[in-house]
Amino acid sequence: MGALVPVSPWLPEDDLLLKNSIEAGASLESLAKGAVQFSRKFTVQELQDRWHSLLYDPVISAEASFRMIEFERSAPTLPSKFSRAGNSKENRSFSG
Repeated sequence: MGALVPVSPWLPEDDLLLKNSIEAGASLESLAKGAVQFSRKFTVQELQDRWHSLLYDPVISAEASFRMIEFERSAPTLPSKFSRAGNSKENRSFSG
């Protein structure tokens, strides 16, 4: 029998939301409080650990990048929460 591969709680959708939210200027604290809706609730520490892994762990980064690209290709039109510009509470600006 082969060894069991640990299942990551991180879906490609979650990685994409994390990446786009951080690039748009969201804080990890605001993300943990629900500024965007992940597939499940993540703590600030979980978000920080994942972001660090995406940036500095070559194996995790390569796998996550591949999965995010595959996810983007498989979804013909992504909901606005996945778009680069985003539509999170962090990005909304109101004039007036």
